[in-house]
Amino acid sequence: MSRIKAMIKRYEPRLTNMAQIRASTITNWLKHYNLREVQYMAGHKYVSSTERYRMDNLEDLQKELEKYHPLK
Repeated sequence: MSRIKAMIKRYEPRLTNMAQIRASTITNWLKHYNLREVQYMAGHKYVSSTERYRMDNLEDLQKELEKYHPLK
């Protein structure tokens, strides 16, 4: 694992820990699969654990901000 982390750090220096990769993967899965499928793939016992990652989708938040922001 340390060799993999070193290789990834070379290409992405902002990486602080491996949990970021897991979170990014789960967030990406949520874009392509339904919630229950992602829950199973991520190994979460409770669906609420998977729902946490829905908030990480910054692209959707940006679209909502652009849609409702008064200075648009």
